[in-house]
Amino acid sequence: MAFRNLLLRFIFGGLLAILSLLVARWKISGKLAEWTKRQFDLYLITFYATCHFLFFFVTFFVLHQRPWADLIFGYVPEAHAVMHGLFPYRDFPSSYAPLNPYLDALLLRVRDSALSILVFQMVCDILSIPFWIRFLRRFMGEMTVRKAALLYLLQPLVAWEICIDGKNQGLIALLLGIAFCAIARREIVAGLSLSLTWILVKFLPVMFVPTFFVAARKRVTWLVSVAVPTLVVYGGFILARADVTASARREGKFVTPQNLPYVIGALTGHNLPGIVLSLILLIAVGAVLVVTIRAQLNAIDESTRLWATGLGAQLILLTFLIMNKKSDTSYLAMCFFLLCAFAAFDADRGKRTMSILYTLLSWLSLPIASFWYWPLNREAAPALHALLLSGSLKAWLMMAMQVLLVGSYMGLAWGLLRAVRRPAAAPMAREEQAAVARG
Repeated sequence: MAFRNLLLRFIFGGLLAILSLLVARWKISGKLAEWTKRQFDLYLITFYATCHFLFFFVTFFVLHQRPWADLIFGYVPEAHAVMHGLFPYRDFPSSYAPLNPYLDALLLRVRDSALSILVFQMVCDILSIPFWIRFLRRFMGEMTVRKAALLYLLQPLVAWEICIDGKNQGLIALLLGIAFCAIARREIVAGLSLSLTWILVKFLPVMFVPTFFVAARKRVTWLVSVAVPTLVVYGGFILARADVTASARREGKFVTPQNLPYVIGALTGHNLPGIVLSLILLIAVGAVLVVTIRAQLNAIDESTRLWATGLGAQLILLTFLIMNKKSDTSYLAMCFFLLCAFAAFDADRGKRTMSILYTLLSWLSLPIASFWYWPLNREAAPALHALLLSGSLKAWLMMAMQVLLVGSYMGLAWGLLRAVRRPAAAPMAREEQAAVARG
């Protein structure tokens, strides 16, 4: 079973990654270019939903794959716990947001099956697409937006992690899509939607707060719309004597591959102290935030500021994945549409480097976690170092994948950093900017 899963991830990821590279290098023409925005959106979302539900049906009803991973070991047990009257953080440990077990419990009351949660995440991911497209159209040319949408359609990580593994990134993608779409227009909607990510799912999207704050027109209104629901929910849990910091401390104890600290540990045979890694992470994310905020403040118009906001958010996430000792490629699914947009934009300028790095990331991001679980049995970095010295083939394969993945992270982050530092103008023709301004 483990070997079949790993092999399928390699093949599925590789095929879609190759198709993604071809799409990135392709100049959109013909019917695809002639369709109106409404036609394109309708056809894309219909095809996307059909493919994903077909993928789901074949996996679980033809091949009879059983739900696994976080679905079985996290979401369902926690939902059952609250259904039996237990309280998160107080009566049982949880790595998720305060209301996440209650949301999953509500879904299980409809049908007590892990597939109920999985289908909900799929629907959320599908519903997120029009919001991401609408956000991109505020500052990006139409053909580039369409290319970004096609890249998202072919993204293997999003398809597998949501349709097969049922990761909760689907709901985060929807909430973030709404938040980005509404920013600088409907501040209350933008702030409320962003706050719901760490109320309903997980705390990780809090890293985007500074960039959203700067992007907002009515910053006080936006800040209040973020703070009020957060204080109400987390305050209620504190009054119920639940340790709301428990999930952060719990996550902080985990160490995984797919990041620079793991690569360094595997090469040297020694892990850096946790306090040192935390300090480096804070410095790196802080530096990226300074660059992003400066670009937003120096933007010549709103379209350029939104372009810097989108680029900066993806740059912050990649920096976190590179430097944090607990990283998971599935986190990319939260706002993968932004990375697709950057790859499409760079390709439309006649560049190749970002397209190749995007393709490499798309391929490796899917099988690398499975390879760590099997055949490596979740070896720590020093243990992997010992296996490398012993000449273990599986260890060298793992190390090669780690270096290539982190290298693709760093290359894409460098490209994003250069684009953020010089957003002289949004990637949209002047006539399109005028049309957007007119509504």
